[in-house]
Amino acid sequence: MMKLTEPQIQAFHKTGYHIFGGLLTEVEAERMVQIYMNCLTNHQANHTSQSVQILRQNEDKSSLDGAYYQLRCAHLMHPDFDAIIRNERLLDAVESLIGPNLRIVICQGLYKPPYTGGEIDWHQDDYYFRVNKPNAVISCWLTFDDATVDNGCMWVIPGAHKRMVEHEIVSSGKGFHIPNTDESQAIPIELKRGHCMLHHGLMPHRTLTNTTASHRRALAIHYMDAAARPSASRMQEPPENMPLVRGKGIEWNVNEASSI
Repeated sequence: MMKLTEPQIQAFHKTGYHIFGGLLTEVEAERMVQIYMNCLTNHQANHTSQSVQILRQNEDKSSLDGAYYQLRCAHLMHPDFDAIIRNERLLDAVESLIGPNLRIVICQGLYKPPYTGGEIDWHQDDYYFRVNKPNAVISCWLTFDDATVDNGCMWVIPGAHKRMVEHEIVSSGKGFHIPNTDESQAIPIELKRGHCMLHHGLMPHRTLTNTTASHRRALAIHYMDAAARPSASRMQEPPENMPLVRGKGIEWNVNEASSI
């Protein structure tokens, strides 16, 4: 097993994040790029709007300037994406932080195209997921391209993962953000392709606009303790959207979720 060391775990509890070394080789990362673009193209061509979504774009809806694409439930679109969410090294690291029973909350393939990939403002994943147990969510952000400040890498605020804060709905109506965030302690997490970062579900994080000629593609894999329950809306997802990937998990049904 490749669990995190005790010093790494303690550092995570203090800062709220951990930079995980190369999960994919250069060749594997390039293969993921090709798979991602094929999935994006195929699902757009087939008009499967629930699978491919534009998370953010400019107020001018006729323009794709600022478009930021999501492959929702990417693990269902290609077996190589499914293999990544079940990667033993990755699961060992996540288990070190939230225990041996692991379920996917959601797996997102995220793409900021050159010069157009828009900003995702400060937010906490736990605000969306509402898991009924503290310290039960770990998000993995895995890059398929080099992620830099200029093309939209992740930013975090070390140590700011101790509590849920209020969010407001964004102007587009798609998602929430933390208003008036104190960014004085924020730092960028630049990653080489094939590397990843783990962060706490309460970690405030953002990504800025891609201002470069380079692509920025990544996989966001959100894990939860499978002994807990997420929000009612997540519990109404088809089981294949939220697979158990290690250990044992509690079961629920749509009727139970709708009564919450």
